[in-house]
Amino acid sequence: MKNKSGARVNQKTTAKVYVIVLNYNGFEDTRECLRSLEKLSYTDLETAVVENGSSDGSAEKLEKIRNIRLLKSSANLGFAGGCNLGIEYALERGADFVLLLNNDTVVEPGFLDVLLRCFAKDETVGIAGSKILYDGKDKIIWSAGGGVSRYLKRTFQYGENRLDDGKFDRARDVDFVSGCCMLIRRDVLEKAGLLDPVYFMYYEDVDICLRAQQQGFRVRYCPEAVIHHRVSASTNRSFRDYYRMRNYLILLKKHFPGAPGIAVRTAAALIERLGRIVTRKIVYRDTEKQTARVKQLFLGLRDGVRYEIKNSCIK
Repeated sequence: MKNKSGARVNQKTTAKVYVIVLNYNGFEDTRECLRSLEKLSYTDLETAVVENGSSDGSAEKLEKIRNIRLLKSSANLGFAGGCNLGIEYALERGADFVLLLNNDTVVEPGFLDVLLRCFAKDETVGIAGSKILYDGKDKIIWSAGGGVSRYLKRTFQYGENRLDDGKFDRARDVDFVSGCCMLIRRDVLEKAGLLDPVYFMYYEDVDICLRAQQQGFRVRYCPEAVIHHRVSASTNRSFRDYYRMRNYLILLKKHFPGAPGIAVRTAAALIERLGRIVTRKIVYRDTEKQTARVKQLFLGLRDGVRYEIKNSCIK
């Protein structure tokens, strides 16, 4: 189409967004998340739910929900692998942006418009995340963007468990945003790759943000965009200990190589995690479960040390 002067005019005025929601034995949470998405003021979007090998009958229930695209996996691919199934679907259909959204979240109606404005202001912004508040708690922050400490390379969430009193209301560049709510520009996925499935769960969000920055993109925290996180416990705590330990070591090897530094950082991470487990063991007198957690922690340490870095990111 051309205007009166003969110049070509782009008829596309809005960006096509694909929302990817991963479901694993969490239908009730997923249904509430989808209900909140229906109230979004931004309308040029499609929602794809990845049914990630659930065993609780979620697939049959999700088939009855209208206005979503249901993608099924016969096995649990983990967060990274399951999201990649949805990301590939979105890219094949011409998505400009892909929004990764935890199924245990509820979004505010205008949050997506705000996130998209972060990209419109600067083409170098490749990934953006919202302010995430605990659902059901009075203005307590779950995440206001994430950072990586300078020496130990430990990851942390800004504002975690702090009152949302205005201290985290400034938009800024961050090291990473949580995969709980992550809006990704198509160019990032084409240049940096998809989520690395080797992580299965935990640290895949940090990894893709670091890879995006290596490609020249910025990662942005946008506090005017707000969602609420229920933080449901769909994962066994001992499995979480395993993957957090293992994947932290993989992250170090990929992005912060160097044997002396890795040894010190690994020791610090191990001491911190053991301290948390021992504290729970003493306070709650839950010897059996905490012993299982210690075992998984050391299994994660072993597998993280053994892991050899290779290019496992899907493009």
